[in-house]
Amino acid sequence: MSHLPFTITAYFFNALSVLANKFLLNKTIPDPLIYVFYISLISLLAILALPFTRVPNIEVFTQASASTILWTAGAYFMFKALKIGQVSRVIPIIGTLIPLILLIFASQTYAISQTQTWAVLILTAGMIFLTMQDILQKILNKREIVFEVLSAVSFAISYIILRQAYLNLDFFSVLVWSRLILLPFIVIVLLIPTLRSKIITPAGLQINFFSKEGLVFLGGQASGAISEFLLLFSISLANPALVNSLQGTQYVFLFILAIFLSKKFPAIFAEKYDVLNLSFKFMGICAVAVGLYLLTQ
Repeated sequence: MSHLPFTITAYFFNALSVLANKFLLNKTIPDPLIYVFYISLISLLAILALPFTRVPNIEVFTQASASTILWTAGAYFMFKALKIGQVSRVIPIIGTLIPLILLIFASQTYAISQTQTWAVLILTAGMIFLTMQDILQKILNKREIVFEVLSAVSFAISYIILRQAYLNLDFFSVLVWSRLILLPFIVIVLLIPTLRSKIITPAGLQINFFSKEGLVFLGGQASGAISEFLLLFSISLANPALVNSLQGTQYVFLFILAIFLSKKFPAIFAEKYDVLNLSFKFMGICAVAVGLYLLTQ
């Protein structure tokens, strides 16, 4: 059985999840903290599986908890960048910066191969192409760049720490126990009046799950869960390197879907699609896809 249809479908659902986030951040959920709060609340459901896990030692629990905190911070900064910038630019830039940061970290412990060096150069070129039109027109938002860098750094360090935890305990146990740290985060948000007011308004919860926006939120979360499941299934069918090498397809889906959505929601997904901009976007997506593929070799 080929992994290709499952892998490509997984990245399609991940693109849908990202677009749902962008829609809600600009239309319904004004503060990314609200989004992070609800995602953390849903993630807490994992603790129901605690009886079926192995109890970690203090070191592993600390590593898993620190990784979750950093990942949550990375998600918050990503949502901040999405609120400001174009989804077809924000996600590829963050997705490119993460492996670059990981390569810099890896270079401190062992030599980087010639293939990885080429990957770094190609990924960098991809980022330049993706933002070239904005740079030429001097409309690239500095705050967006800051949030993208902060997001990528947080995600990258999170993965580095999580890797250490996985070396000492099984995947499932680390995953479940790492969710516990979200409980005090949720309690703190609810106890501080200024933060609580962002979650619970006089009219009720910020997100009405029975409304159109609530369904978009749940749909986005469901898409993210389906994507993760399909990727894990794909890895069971093929080498993880082959699965990860197709990550560039997600950027293609984002670009195409954003074009259609920009016609219905121009204020949210507005982008310029002249020939020059399309050319830069296409070259940038191709370069990122090639760079990510080389990194998996």
